[in-house]
Amino acid sequence: MADKKIEVRILTPHARTAANPYKYQAEVNMVIVRTTTGDRGFLPGHEACSVVLDAGILRIITGADAPELKLAVLGGIAQMDEDVLTVITETAEWPEEIDRARAAAARDDLVNRITKAESVEMDGLKKELRAADVLMAVGAMPPSGVAHEK
Repeated sequence: MADKKIEVRILTPHARTAANPYKYQAEVNMVIVRTTTGDRGFLPGHEACSVVLDAGILRIITGADAPELKLAVLGGIAQMDEDVLTVITETAEWPEEIDRARAAAARDDLVNRITKAESVEMDGLKKELRAADVLMAVGAMPPSGVAHEK
């Protein structure tokens, strides 16, 4: 008997083509996302739910002996229903898609703005900083090996 899998579908406005509307679509063993309340893992048989995503590393476990795939995801929503996990996000980037120099410059700019900011602006700037940190972390990872359009 084959191992039970879930189907993961990642949608972004930038990855759509007529032939394939998904940034990534596959049957996998497990997906772990960063939500606004912490990490959440999805396995076959998971109850139906929707969660709000925070900036974080989306981890995809495709098989027992396969390397874990990782994407930088900067917010969005994830919905699980009948062993299909759909992730809708403005930004999802594989390590090889991240311009590390651009991400580092954006992060440095944010740190400078935070040091000069008033308390009213801090929450938004800290959220932007978290997103920059995620891009830097995923950008430093080895390439995913996933075929994608550039």
